[in-house]
Amino acid sequence: MKANTRRDHRLAFDTVAEAYDRARPQVPADMVDSILELTRLTAGEKVLEIGAGTGQLTLPLRRQAGVKVIALEPGKTLRALLEKNTATDAMVTVRGELFEDYDGGDGPFAAVVSGNAFHWVDPRVSYGKAADLLLQNGYLVLLWNVPTVEDQALRVALNTRAFAGHPDFVRGEDPRVELLAADCVEEINASGRYEAPRVEQRRENLSFTPDDYVTLLISYANAAVLSDGERRALVEGVRALLGEHGVDEVKVVNALYAVVARRSEQ
Repeated sequence: MKANTRRDHRLAFDTVAEAYDRARPQVPADMVDSILELTRLTAGEKVLEIGAGTGQLTLPLRRQAGVKVIALEPGKTLRALLEKNTATDAMVTVRGELFEDYDGGDGPFAAVVSGNAFHWVDPRVSYGKAADLLLQNGYLVLLWNVPTVEDQALRVALNTRAFAGHPDFVRGEDPRVELLAADCVEEINASGRYEAPRVEQRRENLSFTPDDYVTLLISYANAAVLSDGERRALVEGVRALLGEHGVDEVKVVNALYAVVARRSEQ
């Protein structure tokens, strides 16, 4: 995924932090396993996480790898929820800096990781600084996910009616994550700081109640930046449409991709 040119929205998630915490899915165990196989991370090694949210990647990393995580989360409300979610885990340190401002004093790191956040980092800083903070054989691990409503008729109705004024919410049948991953690979290669990246893809089936699906929608930046009235209208429109279709369960295909690149020795 290419760097986001609207970095002024990178802190918008703090306005929907509770929704983010309730609805955003954690990275699935099999995807974490694949990342661990590629990076060979071992218990006790230090990992820097950029844009940790409320722990959607932090928590499975701790469960499955036992690594020590320095989690950067600049959003005050998101950070408070992350601290709550990791309060009993002495191997997680939560910091409030933006990656661009972080001094790297906890490093160097065996891996720099980010879930659904790295595109918000200034591209003049992102890949180079990450490489500088890595150990000689360290890895950059970038993940994103794209949820798509499975039922075609419902998806089309949402796209054409509920999302008519919100094109960023519109989803096709196939999110084409391979193209998004290719953009990320292109950026990494252009930085000249990493060996050839590897890409991992997964699809998982998720199910949401109508209330939880609406909560998921408003956890994204394109809803977070709306005014209260606009967000309320969006929510009411989605609820009304789900009611019309008699939906009591929204089935979602969650397409995930991870791009993993080892720091080059040069």
